[in-house]
Amino acid sequence: MKIRKLAIVIAVALALIMVVAALLWPRPATVETLETARGPSVRMLAVNGTIRPRLSVEVQAPVPGTLTALPFNVGDRVTAGTLLARVDDAPQRAAIAEAEAAVAAQEAVLAQARRDLARYSALGEFVTRQRREEARLAVDQGALELKRRRATVVQSREVQQRYELRAPFAGVILERPVDPGQTIGVSTILYRLADLAAPEVTAKVDEIYAVELRAGGEALVSLPGRAQPLRATISHVEPRVDPATGAREVRLQIADALAAAPSGLTVSVNLVVAREQASISIPRSAILQADSNPRVRTVDAEGVVAERRVRFLDWPAATVTVTEGLEPGMRILADPQAAAPGARVRLRR
Repeated sequence: MKIRKLAIVIAVALALIMVVAALLWPRPATVETLETARGPSVRMLAVNGTIRPRLSVEVQAPVPGTLTALPFNVGDRVTAGTLLARVDDAPQRAAIAEAEAAVAAQEAVLAQARRDLARYSALGEFVTRQRREEARLAVDQGALELKRRRATVVQSREVQQRYELRAPFAGVILERPVDPGQTIGVSTILYRLADLAAPEVTAKVDEIYAVELRAGGEALVSLPGRAQPLRATISHVEPRVDPATGAREVRLQIADALAAAPSGLTVSVNLVVAREQASISIPRSAILQADSNPRVRTVDAEGVVAERRVRFLDWPAATVTVTEGLEPGMRILADPQAAAPGARVRLRR
């Protein structure tokens, strides 16, 4: 009887020990892994851009004076050739009238000189040769003076045209810093006019990454409040680096139809740098010491963690392309800090 009780006690004790051991014994950590595979990949560069008009101009006054007409305001649309402003041209009209009077007076002088020459020529030997030559010279000089005065009239009328400013192209008035009746000087800005029909996007790209970009390259432009990005094409890459920012300007032409977009709007731009048909891409977050000694942690078929050195295209993006160190079908830790090399892990299902 005592032996049976002792056996029961020992059995219960062993069971308790096994339960405690099962609770305290370290279990393999459950980790999330990624399986590497070759597939299409796109290397992109994300930057901020700004909507800018295709054409933009500051309409400036070529002459000083008082504004007598300034018919448009901010937001108004105008067509090419529309009268945008008129400066009081009363002084110029007076100058034209004076020049025209001078022409009329010279025409009378020239007419008289020609009559004198005709009369002297008709008198023949009864007029000295010197008198005839003087009459001929008076006609020639009178004709030259008439030509000069007529040129003055033409020039005065051309100057008068500067008192009327017309739109160089169709567009929208973005700004009107002056008011009708205001006295202005030469080069005073009257309007800022822009063609918003086919806006461009400008972006600043660090000189390190700008060398990868070429005219004709693809891009995607995301506008606030618009669900789908717009397709765009790189139209120009500035050859000069801005010494103040260390960046180069990139201009893009939007390919998709775009209704109204305010000039100066900040947009998100994804520049397509390269497309690859078969490459291994992994999250940058799966790489240890990506800047100096890049490594990933792999998990073999037995669940044992190991480390491998890798090389990748260092690009400012969340996903990078691995060029050495990984083969298709390998499993790597999504979080390399989740388990140390040599540890046994279980894969999260």
